Order: sequence, then C-alpha cells, then structure tokens
Amino acid sequence: MFRKGKLTSKIAAFTASAVMAVSSVPTIGMNVAAADNNYYEALAMSLYFFDSNACGTGITDGPLTWRGDCHTYDAEASVGSLDSSLKSVVDPDGDGKIDVSGGWHDAGDHIKFNLTIGFGLSSLGMSEYFNEGIYQKAGARDHLEYEMRWGADYLMKTTYLDDSGNVAAIAHVVADGNTDHSFWTSPEVQTYDRPVYWLTASKNNSAVCGEMACGLLASAYVLKDSDPAYSAECIKYAKAIIDFGTKHKGNETGGLGGFYGTDSMCEDEMALASAWLYILGEGPKPTLTPNSGQYNGIYDYYLYSWDKVWQGYAALMYKATGDNVFAEELKFELNNQGGLSEGKYNADGWGASRYNCAKQMDSYLIANGDPDSSYAKGAKYQMDTILGNNNTGYSFLIGYGNNWPTHIHHRAANPGGDGVTSAQNPEAKYTNYGMLVGGLDGSGYEDHADRYQYTEGALDYNGCFAIACAFAANMYGGDASAFETVKSSASEINADFRFGSGSVTPPETTTTTTTTETTTTETTTTQTTTSSEVTTTSTTTTVVGSDQKVQSFVDIITDIGDNTVTFKTEGTFTVAKTEDMEKIKAIGVEKLVSIEFIDYKDTTIMNINSLYIQGTGGIESTFGDVDEDGDVNINDAVLIMQSIANPDRYKLTEKGRLNADVVNRGDGVTNNDALAIQLVEARTITRLDLPMTAEQLDELTSD
Repeated sequence: MFRKGKLTSKIAAFTASAVMAVSSVPTIGMNVAAADNNYYEALAMSLYFFDSNACGTGITDGPLTWRGDCHTYDAEASVGSLDSSLKSVVDPDGDGKIDVSGGWHDAGDHIKFNLTIGFGLSSLGMSEYFNEGIYQKAGARDHLEYEMRWGADYLMKTTYLDDSGNVAAIAHVVADGNTDHSFWTSPEVQTYDRPVYWLTASKNNSAVCGEMACGLLASAYVLKDSDPAYSAECIKYAKAIIDFGTKHKGNETGGLGGFYGTDSMCEDEMALASAWLYILGEGPKPTLTPNSGQYNGIYDYYLYSWDKVWQGYAALMYKATGDNVFAEELKFELNNQGGLSEGKYNADGWGASRYNCAKQMDSYLIANGDPDSSYAKGAKYQMDTILGNNNTGYSFLIGYGNNWPTHIHHRAANPGGDGVTSAQNPEAKYTNYGMLVGGLDGSGYEDHADRYQYTEGALDYNGCFAIACAFAANMYGGDASAFETVKSSASEINADFRFGSGSVTPPETTTTTTTTETTTTETTTTQTTTSSEVTTTSTTTTVVGSDQKVQSFVDIITDIGDNTVTFKTEGTFTVAKTEDMEKIKAIGVEKLVSIEFIDYKDTTIMNINSLYIQGTGGIESTFGDVDEDGDVNINDAVLIMQSIANPDRYKLTEKGRLNADVVNRGDGVTNNDALAIQLVEARTITRLDLPMTAEQLDELTSD
C-alpha cells in the first residue's frame, strides 16, 4: 500500500530536479560541453570497483561474475596478542578465535585497513551529500546503499563494545602487508595466515578512529531515509569510536607499517566527524573555522586524502552552512595546489588521479552550481582527461569508453598464473569495471602491471573519484540508460543482480495447479465511502470439489464497464500480488459476479483492465517497465522524459508505452508517469502500487 505522508527531503530534491535526469537530450537545453563524456555512466560504473575488492562471503553470485567468496577463514582469525582483560569482550567463548570476515581489500592487494575503508565510505557519502539525488539520477541509488552497508557492516563488526556501549578494542588491520605482497594470486585461492592488528586504550590510533567514525556517519546519512534503524546503529558506533579516539589519543601504527603511516594529528578526522554529526542532527554546529590554511594554528597544507581531511571538513561545512569563510578556505587550498584550469591537467604524485579528483571537489564547490564558472570548467577538463581525453587515448576509469589500460596492478582481476607476477606484466584476465587507476602524472604514464603508481587503484582513489564525478554528473549530466547497455554486454557484470535485496530477484509466481480442500466458506464484504455515499458489495464462495485448475482472474472476466467488472467463475483462481487484487477474489459455480467501483480511475479497476489485456492475448503490461528490461527504476523515468522531449529520437514501443502509462491510466504518457516511477526508485512506494490516480500522486508529492 502507499506510504502516505509528507515528502522526505530526499524525494523533494529528486522531484524538483527531475528534468535533470534527461540532460543528455539536446532539445532540452543541455550544456554543449556535456556531450564530451557520460558522467552518469562513469559514476554508476565506479561503484563496481568496491565489489571487485569485496572480501568474505556473499560475493559468489554477487554483482560480479568473476569474483567469489574469499578469505572466508577470516571468520576464525586468531585473537593474537591482545590484553587479557579485553579478551572477555572480544572472545567471550574463549576459543581464541574471532570473526573479522567481510569488508573490502584496500587496493590491488588483499589487506583490510579500517583507515581506508572509513575514508572510502566517507567520500562516497560526501559525493551524495554534495549532489543529493545524483545516484538516483544515474540509476545507481540501490548500488550506493549496498556498498555503504557492506563497508559499515565491517566497521561495526570489527569494533568491540563492552556492556556499557564503550569501545573495548578495534581490529583495525587484517593481514600482514609484507606477507600479502609476496603472493600474486587471486584472493579466492589464497590460504596464507592473516593476523589481526588491534587498537586498544593503551595502543590507539586516533586518526583511524576518526576515519572509521566518518565512514559510519556517512553511511548513516545515505541510509537515514531507507533504513532509519540501521542508520541509528551506525551513529551509535560512530559516537563510541569518537569518544574512544578522543579519550585515548595515540598513533599506534601496528599493521599499517609503511603502507599507511599516520602521524599524531587526528584533529582533522575528528573535525570531519563533527561536521557529519551536525549534518545528521546528532551534534552541535562545529565552531572550528579556517583562515588561510590554519585551523586554530593546526594544518600542514596538504590536499584531501586518506590521512588529511581538513579540506573535507571545509567542504562539508560550506555545503551545510553556506558560510563564505569555508569557500574562501577552499579557494586558498586550491590555489595552493596550483588551481585547475581548462587546457592543463594538474596531477602529480603516486596515484595522481585521486589527488586531481580531490582538487576537483574544491573547484566545483567554489563554482557553486554554475556550469559556466571557470572553476567548474577547469574541473570538468580534469575529469574529461581522466575519462580519456588525453594524449594516451586511455580512459583511466577501467571499462569506460573504448580504450583503457589492460596491464593493471590488481591481483583479483589480473592474477597472472603459473608463477607469472606483476613483474612479467600480464594482461588482465578480467575487465575491472569502474576501477580508477593512478593514470597520468607529471612524468607521463606507463601501462605496466609492475608500475603500480600508474596502474593500481584503491578505495581512496575511487572515493575521491566519486566526489568529483558526482559533481560533473550533477552539473553536466549524461545518459542514465547507457550503463545498462554496458552491463548487459559485459561478461564480468551480473546484470541480473538486484542491489536492493542483496540477491538476484527471483521470478514472480503467476499461476499454478492445485487441489481444493473439501471446505465451504462464504464471506460478504462491504465497503462504504462517506463522500459519495456509494456502497460496494461482493460475495465470495469456496466450492467443495476435487482437482480444479487455478486460473488467472482475467480468464473469467466477461465484461468491463466504466466502473464495473463482471466475471464468471467455474473454479478457484489466483491474482496478481497486490493488496487490491486480493480483496476481490471471487469463487463460485456457474455464477455471474459483478463488482462495482467507486471511481472508474480507481487503482483496482485499472489493474483489472490491464490484466484483462494480458489474459486475452493482448500486449503484456508490466507497470513502469518502460524499457522492457524486467525492472522498474530511474532508467524508465528517464526514458519517459526523453520520449516527451524528443519523440523522434526516443521512441517508445507499443508495449513500452503501455507500461509507461501509470498515472490516470488511459490518459497517455506524461511527466506524471515519470514522477511516479521516480517514487518507486526512491522507495516511497513499490512497483505494486502502480498504476495510480493523479490524486494519489499529488498526495504523495505535495507538502
């Protein structure tokens, strides 16, 4: 049934910007520059990198066909060297084992760092917060939520709370990096020992705590409307971790080694966490304000990255408050890094593309929504360079465009074999769709699996890319349906996987054959409406009998009028899985039954009419499935708006048009139909609530 009430802010923003979903249609005023790249496609594709780095169970038969469950023995990891006083919390059964399975591998290797998992999650959340509704427009909202939950599940799983709800210990690294790097094999076949590295009150790392908290709070933000209870759980853990990191300040680097060596500064991570709490309504407005790179005398003039998030704090606070002091700080920071302009790609260092994307965040925020701003154009030029507009001809987002690096440094996608390692420069066995590699830097680019500064990717790379690409998509658009075509033809992607349920959607059951039990039931139902004083009565009788065919409702319809349906029953029958359908089941013997409806536009009679078309050999209708792919999502809404804006270019099939007409069925295809489908995508209603009347739509979308 419809979930009635006021619009959530998520739906309101999505509805207000519905026309943006068809910004790829030239006839409705798309900025010409947007034709360079399809930013919706790139954004949606980029999420699959997180699936390529998934660890644990639930991977086999998941989003990617070439990945499977791995390192499942992390579920029985050794507690190792941990203070005995904490073992009662961490290992209550005393068997010396703990479950730290799940999460994400960090990069092309298979170590799990809570530091970079937290940063990746926080960055994904920022990409949605800065451009609210962008994943919905790109047809990837369910995928975003899936990834946020996957990462947050692991951060909470590896955080051990005592009976008072305080953090006792955190398993912040799993696997020794040096040992891991000695194996060039896919994670599915690895069996090497993977030790656990701990954070405790006496040996803590407050920067790691801050990043973890930010990741959990970002997850809480993304999931606050679709799963408030889960969001609240993320907030609970985040607050406990913040308290733990603040009370027990430290810089324990066990397990981090030379991979992600942190320093003693944690104020930036804690500031970013305070901004997330403020945005979620869980904390006061932060008072820390910057001045030319100084935050109360603290700063080291470095960009947004896995260990320095001051600019992330300024960015969140500027979006949340509109306070110009944060905009001025972002300008200072961007200029300090050389700025971004058209005609010059500004990227250097190890994994340069991620740093470039971080600069794009600053530039887009300063542009403040103006696509003609020099800041926005400069950032767009950088993204276009990453996506293939460069002198190498490579798109550094693997799988995007027509040409990308194939000698990537990623053991799962490029496992070599027979002793072949990165040094022998194997070509990737699988296309790792959505993986951002380091790409060009000041010295150029080399497509070699052993030159990992160019060819490796990592959680923080894709986190930064998501922020930059979300801005580009929101400002310059794209075609949300294009990636669906890519998915359908890519052998590496399981196009049937449904992220909303976390599993492949099973086929819907229609009709079956059954045996009727020897019982007799008679029911009379009366419905009354006070406004029109119309009463509707129907009679239901179950027949005493033996084997009887279960028919669809349409098999026994004899007449459909403006507001009546007459049908003849000879046995039992089943109907579609909607609550309205269940109410009108009728069983009799050689008996005409007529049901009168209050309004000819009533949802029930519209459902019956369409079912009747199916039952009489007409066009099969699946309400809302405009592109006829078996699903109802943002792509269907986009196709409706494209067909309205440019019917010559975007033609609906006869079946697609029938499926599209979901509001005031029979009135033709309008923008209201697209809006109703957007409500399905946003989970305000379900696809079973279609079709509906204009009045019902108004009730759902009005303040």
